[in-house]
Amino acid sequence: MITALSWIVLAACTVALLVLGRSRTAVPLGVSVLVGAVLRIGYAALTSRRYTPNDVASYFQSTGRLVLEGRDPVHDLPHRQWNFLELMPWVHAAELQTGLPWVYAVKIAPILCDLVVIVLVARLARSDGPARALQYAVNPLSLLVVSLHGQVEPVALALALGAVVLLRRRWPVLAGVLLGAAVAAKTWPVVILVAVLPLRRPVVALRILVGAAVVPVLCLLSGVLFLDTDPVHDVLHMTSYSSYVSLWTWSAVVIQTVDVKGGYDSPVGSVGSLLLLAGVAVTLYLLRRRPPEVRAFGVLCAALICTAGFSTQYLMWVLPWAFLLSGPVRLWFVAASTAWGAVFYLHPFPEYEQYLRGMSWLPWALLVLLLVEQVRQARVAEVAGAPLGADRPDGARTADPDAVRAETPAGVGPGSAAAEAASGSDRGAPRSRDADPVTAPLALRPPP
Repeated sequence: MITALSWIVLAACTVALLVLGRSRTAVPLGVSVLVGAVLRIGYAALTSRRYTPNDVASYFQSTGRLVLEGRDPVHDLPHRQWNFLELMPWVHAAELQTGLPWVYAVKIAPILCDLVVIVLVARLARSDGPARALQYAVNPLSLLVVSLHGQVEPVALALALGAVVLLRRRWPVLAGVLLGAAVAAKTWPVVILVAVLPLRRPVVALRILVGAAVVPVLCLLSGVLFLDTDPVHDVLHMTSYSSYVSLWTWSAVVIQTVDVKGGYDSPVGSVGSLLLLAGVAVTLYLLRRRPPEVRAFGVLCAALICTAGFSTQYLMWVLPWAFLLSGPVRLWFVAASTAWGAVFYLHPFPEYEQYLRGMSWLPWALLVLLLVEQVRQARVAEVAGAPLGADRPDGARTADPDAVRAETPAGVGPGSAAAEAASGSDRGAPRSRDADPVTAPLALRPPP
């Protein structure tokens, strides 16, 4: 019965997402948050006792207990059971203190943070924010990663998206603090940190980096003071971590066709790391004039396209960014990723891993489309002669994607196509019902 209901809820949310994505239905933000809360809490209540994976059910609980005992979770847990800074173990210790059964308590922080993500999607998605927030609220992939699994991804994503909000408000140090907290929660947001740095404005970049150091340093100091940690050993342990190589696209093919082992220490992982670095570098170059959130989205897509190591929760890395920035392909990415995740978590038939290896190519292909979409938007904006920056809260357009206010450049004057697109909503100009302001270049989108 629980299994059947789990599948029914996922299917219903997928259908709702596709319908809402096409109709662009919007409701007040509070309603979206309430819908998201009911779905996430309800799905956690339905699935947690039967389906919570061992990493969350056992290892995460052990990190909290070790913190309460004044011991180092990185050092005292067996090989590869905890590979990050001590921020989340402190959270796990607090969750243990609630007295709830662990499979429910461990999901408090992820669910709360995913609700924060709904709010941030509404804030960052600009003119279509309420509709995008509702779509994110009903997306079924969050139910799997957040409610069933209880992974840390929404914590890191909420912090990273909050940092983008602060960057828009010209608060680089505070934005850096949130990005550093995201890295302390889980290491992969370092890719976002690199992506949002305004390299043409070194003073601002330095302020972001200074802010980003605060939380990791505090985590290391708290470990030394309260958990008897060896920070040098812990940092070396964390930087040597590589993801599990088994089921994802090209690396799965290599393992099956070549006499090479998978797992955490697979030699394929080293090749994947080099490909990942190359993919991120190329993407940063192609999107170098785009706003920080676009660069972050692009490099996360590139990382998932190139990586050898993979876990199901990685599919959530790009999720809120896709709802902010992508066109209809985002809906099919969520549907394909949900299908992959549902087979992984609910294992509906024997030897399901064989199916996952083949199925992994579908979300992979859609990730490629998501990335190509962003690159094409960059080229369209450049060819149009429009400024390449994001919409700002005051409606200004900027040639520097990391600046907040700038003069509108020549070539975007009254009567031009770009000016018409930028000012259409102010004059009440009609817009096609099917036009999606997020699929157009960001600089050409109307102010809210």
